[in-house]
Amino acid sequence: MPTLKYPSEQFPGPPSVTVDIPDDWSPVRVPGTLLAARRAEKGGSFAPNLVVRGFTRSAEFTIGRALAELKAFVTERPDGEMDDPFEVEIDEVPFVGVNVSWTDELVGDVVQAHLFAGARRGQVVDLIQVTGSVGGPEVESEYATIQELMQTVRVTR
Repeated sequence: MPTLKYPSEQFPGPPSVTVDIPDDWSPVRVPGTLLAARRAEKGGSFAPNLVVRGFTRSAEFTIGRALAELKAFVTERPDGEMDDPFEVEIDEVPFVGVNVSWTDELVGDVVQAHLFAGARRGQVVDLIQVTGSVGGPEVESEYATIQELMQTVRVTR
């Protein structure tokens, strides 16, 4: 009787991902993520955070579809806005990025930076989504930190 194994050549696992975080940040376990981290509490209503998710989608899936799904989410939020997507390469891996924002009744302004990287593998697409989030009165100052962290993301297959 054959034995199936995961991960294996037939059923490879998700790509490996690393990210550097500042000393005042901590790793956080978040269901459905590959990894996550947030700034240690300094008070306030929103801790800046970074989340990395991995998905396996059908071969027909495109980054454009991921952006459309994100836009649908954002437009349901008060004052939801999505900037034009951009392309960036980090450590020889091409990403499509986009910034989104909305107003949360408890937090105030919320800004997220998203990076998407996809790789076809047979009948599926491996998708990595990196999301940096900031909110509240420190949005502008914390956004620079999120951008710096996201530039340290490394994806290996």
